Formats: sequence, C-alpha cells, structure tokens
Amino acid sequence: MNVQSHHAPAAFAAAMILCPWLPASAAAEDGSPIAMDLPPDGARSWPRACSLRHALCLRAAPGTPPGVQLEVLAAADRAWDTLTSVLRAPAPEGPLGDPWEVFLVDGVDGGARVMPDERDPRSRFDRESSFAMIDPSTPPGCRLDFVLARAVAEGSLWRAVPATDIASFRAQSEALARLATPCAPPTEDDAAFQAEPWRCLVDPTSAAFDRGASVFVEWVDANFGSEPGAVLVGAWALAPTRTAPGAWRWPAVPTTFDVLRASLPHAFGRETTFDDLLAKFAVARASMDPRPALAWRLPWPTVARRVTPAEPIAPTGVSYVNVDHKNAPPGARLRLEAHWEDYARMRWVVLKRDALGRTLAELPVTSTDLGTAASLNVEGLDGVDHILIVTQNLGSTEHAFNPDQGEWEPHGWVLTVEAQGPFGP
Repeated sequence: MNVQSHHAPAAFAAAMILCPWLPASAAAEDGSPIAMDLPPDGARSWPRACSLRHALCLRAAPGTPPGVQLEVLAAADRAWDTLTSVLRAPAPEGPLGDPWEVFLVDGVDGGARVMPDERDPRSRFDRESSFAMIDPSTPPGCRLDFVLARAVAEGSLWRAVPATDIASFRAQSEALARLATPCAPPTEDDAAFQAEPWRCLVDPTSAAFDRGASVFVEWVDANFGSEPGAVLVGAWALAPTRTAPGAWRWPAVPTTFDVLRASLPHAFGRETTFDDLLAKFAVARASMDPRPALAWRLPWPTVARRVTPAEPIAPTGVSYVNVDHKNAPPGARLRLEAHWEDYARMRWVVLKRDALGRTLAELPVTSTDLGTAASLNVEGLDGVDHILIVTQNLGSTEHAFNPDQGEWEPHGWVLTVEAQGPFGP
C-alpha cells in the first residue's frame, strides 16, 4: 500500500511503502533504553530569554555575558528556521508542549548536547521532549551555527523517533546539521569513518565514527530525495513506534534501515534491492575525500598472491584492495578468485581507475545468492593505473541488519589475484 504521511515531505513519502512492522511487544526487549535526564542543578531558576518567533527559550548561568546569550539565541533561531521550515523537520518540544529550553553550560563536549526530558503521555505514538546544553565558549559564526543546528536536529529526533539507536541518532542529526549549515567544513569525524570502513555503517562504540557516518545519510538523501532532507525526515514519519507505559526500553523496530529496505527496491532498475544500494555506496565511498583505508595495496602480481584482511567485515561494512597496474605487460589480464565464510552475503565489485582515482569502468563479480565463492577475469587494462576491488558485507543470510541489535558478526574473506598474459596464463 502506498502511503503519504502528513509529516513527511510529499516528494519522498509518496514513493515509500509503509510496512506491517512487528508489534512493539515483539521487539521491545531489544531496543534502546528509555532515558530521562535533568538539567544542571538550579538551572531552571536561571534568568530566561525567549525567542520572539519560536517556542524556544534560553537560560544562562549567572555571569554569562549578555552578548553571548544573544548570539546563541540568534543562532538557535536560524537553525530552527532552516530545519523546521526548509528541511521540514518537526520542531523540538519541551515537556507537555512547553518551549524547548537551551542551557548555557561550560565544558559541554562537542559544544552541544541534547538530553531527553520525558515521554509525551498525550501522543498515540512515541514522542519525547528534550532540552539542550550549549557551551558558551563556542566561537560565534559558522561554528556556533553548526552546533545549534545539530542541537535542534537532535531535538527533532527525540520528538519524532525517540526509539532511534544512538549510533543512527548521531549520524542523522549530523547529516541534518550539515545540510542546515553549508559553511561547515569537513571534520575529523569524516576521517574517523573512512579510517575503518570494515565496521558497520553505524557503530555505537565511537561517536566520531557515527558523526562521520553522516556521509552515508547524505549520499542516500542526495540520490533519492527530490529535495534536501526529504529521505531522512520522510523516513522518520514512516518509522513510528508505540511503547507500553511501564516499559524501560523502546521497541527495536522499525528502524530507518527498515524503511529504506522497504521503500527503495528498484532504485537502480528492475529487480534491484537495498543490497544494491549498499554496494553502490561502497563504490561511491571509495572516491570520497578522505579516501577509505585499504585492506591491502598490492603490486602487479608476478606470481599468484593470496590475501585476507586484518579486520573481518561487519554487516554493512566494506573492504578495499588496491592492485597497481604498473609494470604489467601490454594486454595482461588479472584473474580474481574470492572465497568467504558461511552465513555472510558478500558483494564484490571491480573498479578500473586512472591515476587520479577516477573510475573508468565498473565490473560486478557475480555469485549465487547463498554462495561463498566468486571469480572474474579482468581484461582491457591498458591505460588503467590501478584496479580497486570492493568487498561489501551485505549482512547475515538469516536476518536483516538492525542497528539496535549490536551483536554483529563480522566475516572474513580470502582473495587470490593472479596475472595472466595476453594470450593465456
């Protein structure tokens, strides 16, 4: 059944499919803990300044310069305008519809932190109010705008989909903040994400990695949304949850991955699936700056070489092997044979690339659905600087990837590369 949600941007929601998700009770024990926090002691008695345009108020610790308070409030107004009006994200909320509060507190890691306040008892679906803590020492200008955009995005997430796992929460709020703050430069988080491509796309063990994983969210949104933010905000509208009043964990389903898995079949043509989307991103990721870390960099093999990764690939993770074409005779070919562990679904792609890292040709390596081996002869290599072999772990053969269920089993592989002459081995 095709559904258009009144919360989702119509351009995306009209194309999405609302699936019959599992009942909340079926997965509640597997979801994230329901958290409720308190602002610093005495903070609610600090002097308050409120926006004239939004349900937003700021409380500053005694002694905070008035100029700093005005700069933060103005940055919050700009972020609120962009996120709720342009990107159509739901506005953050305080308890029972009170204004959303921002507390200026020294020493906030990363400049901003948004905390859940309490569940909304009036809503048919899960919603949670929140509040923000902002470090007043954040430099004004682009940095302050970005910090407030991230805070407002996190407040939107708490309101719309509080059951979101913490890793996806970080990646999605970062992606929205980057969309709302075009002046924000690339961060070290991108480098953290690209330094360990074999990990899951979202991994709660590293905040920097998850912030960097926003590049995946941005890539999906740019390729499948008709307007900025449409895929992300639309996915929130199609992932509501219901949690029993006495529960202490949110439901584990649906997730954003569930929505994308159900909503983007045939995205690259007939009979394509979410697996194809993951493989396409793995290929696109190879050209992003900074480049992802390589599992191996090999010279042109004068004898057959067999390699295996130091780090096995987790579900949704990827390995890259670079084979230099230097010193290869004209007309030479490259023979690839790959093997991997049972219960893993691996997708292999070979890229012919030039010296600048631009892809000249993309060759899929076919295998059976539940197979554990694949092979390919790569020909037509004259003029090619190097061959990049991309290995994508699509996940278990037994169940779909769920970021809330963090016991992800990584899987290893073995790759044999062998040079062949132009007229045979």
